[in-house]
Amino acid sequence: MATTATYRVVFDATWSASTHPTNFPGGAHFSPLIGAVHNDSVTFWALEGIATPGIESMAETGGTAALAAEVQAEIPGGALGVINGSGSGSPGSATIQAVTVREDFPLVTLVTMIAPSPDWFAGVTGLSLRDEDGGWVEELEVVLYPLDAGTDSGSAYTSANDDTRPKEPIRGLQGERPFSDEPIGTFTFTRTDG
Repeated sequence: MATTATYRVVFDATWSASTHPTNFPGGAHFSPLIGAVHNDSVTFWALEGIATPGIESMAETGGTAALAAEVQAEIPGGALGVINGSGSGSPGSATIQAVTVREDFPLVTLVTMIAPSPDWFAGVTGLSLRDEDGGWVEELEVVLYPLDAGTDSGSAYTSANDDTRPKEPIRGLQGERPFSDEPIGTFTFTRTDG
């Protein structure tokens, strides 16, 4: 069995005025994709966890430098490398041509800011690209819903900066104003080397 696998990652942004009609903002977009290939010795974010400075910066401003530095700090023990991708209009899409995972680093964390917003984002954490037999999945689609980083108390897309102190746990926003029950996009991981 192959010890590595390479994937094309397509982010299909479906967040729009028709799927999320409440106060849908002008200029809706997603920030550049940022994440890591890693193993289970490290977690960069988790539901009910507290956002790191890197997750906070990404979710509030779309900045990627702080989270990239957090990933770099885990190389070589916990992380294999940083994943970078472009942002996207919404609706729209962005593609990362090659993300390589290894048998000792089979997990992907990948996030993007919902913009404009106080601290809302979408993404996956610790997503394994292994199948139940220990091989590599050929294709995996993950449906994305909005998340709240718990670092800013604004309640609308264009709320003024309102730092949350202390930080609150990261949580889902599906079905909470201004979001509907609809997803905001998908990540599709397609193996390209198999």
